[in-house]
Amino acid sequence: MTRTLTPITTRRALVHSLGIIAALGLALATGPAVAQVQGVTDTEIVLGTHQDLSGPLAALGAPFRDGMILAVEEINAAGGIHGRKIRLVVEDSGYDPKKAVLITQKMLAQDKVFALIATLGTATSSVSMPLALDRGVPFLFPASAGENTYVPYHPLKFALTAPYSQQTRAGVKYAYETLGKRRFGTIYQDDDTGVNFSRAFDEQLAVHGLTAVERTTFKRGETDYASQIARLKAANVDVVMIGSNTRETAAAALEIRKQGWNVTMIASSGASTDATIKLAGDSVEGLYANVQFTSSAQLPSPGLQAVRDRYKARFGREMEAGVNQTYVSMMLFAEGARHAGRNLTPQTLAQGLEKVKDFKTVFEAPPISYGPNDHQPPRGTMVLQVRGGKWVTVAGPISF
Repeated sequence: MTRTLTPITTRRALVHSLGIIAALGLALATGPAVAQVQGVTDTEIVLGTHQDLSGPLAALGAPFRDGMILAVEEINAAGGIHGRKIRLVVEDSGYDPKKAVLITQKMLAQDKVFALIATLGTATSSVSMPLALDRGVPFLFPASAGENTYVPYHPLKFALTAPYSQQTRAGVKYAYETLGKRRFGTIYQDDDTGVNFSRAFDEQLAVHGLTAVERTTFKRGETDYASQIARLKAANVDVVMIGSNTRETAAAALEIRKQGWNVTMIASSGASTDATIKLAGDSVEGLYANVQFTSSAQLPSPGLQAVRDRYKARFGREMEAGVNQTYVSMMLFAEGARHAGRNLTPQTLAQGLEKVKDFKTVFEAPPISYGPNDHQPPRGTMVLQVRGGKWVTVAGPISF
């Protein structure tokens, strides 16, 4: 049976045919369609971070931000990564988890960042991490010593900071083996971070056949430590391990010296800031801390001195604690992105980072390596001490 085409049918067929021809022509001209990756264009890679610029960790937040800015400017000045420049979006969390949720959602949905990098704080990073990973956005090198930064394993999360447990155990090991201490006491904050600190403290003491002589706690933000310090002093401990951050460590040290007690003090990495020295002055002279990265070398290498000089020229002040960690974070991202090649996606970035082996920085730090199913931080910490009003590297790395 012969089908008769009406003029309308003929016109529709012609339009349809022309559409097919046009589509084929476009495909031949442009090649296969490539899905757009969030935060990546032909010329740009958008990264996001949140720092505490107005809350209890603001003494760290500003240097952490500036370390990333310095690294980004250096990377971009050198031509970027496979022709793309980095654009960094910085938000202030105020070290408030609720605010961290809101600004993370904003960076993911509005700024459309390719990855979150070097977010400051355990409490704030812990709420940002699932938001990013649920959207398939890499969560890289949070400035947090929580073990959840790499446990459980996730293909798009990479850790950089040694966990509290390793830092604390390194402090106990150094005090026992190098300083010859045997009567250990501790004061730590009454929260999850403090519990982790206390557990690691006890675990390492057990390795040396010891138990704590005395222990006491405090609430975050507490300012009066008279009773806690008197309790430790009465127990005649010869070293006090302090599990806290800048303000609380400074307050505890001030009280220790106020009571006329010349005892060795070892603090958590969060206290290894210039702000601790500014707050407590001579009271923290001799204080130790275990940290991941340090720029406190008394005789810096030419590479480290060059970074110090660039930082001072850019920001008008001497390099501060915290700059080193985020500077390394950004340089490590660049290394992984170079390995990933021009086709940058979350998956190729992860594969690129897994190719990083024995990555060394200009700072004193253990080398960094990753691999398939191994996104853990370096296994080791450096030991700093306040000498002459400055943090100075005295040992390390101490590994576990």
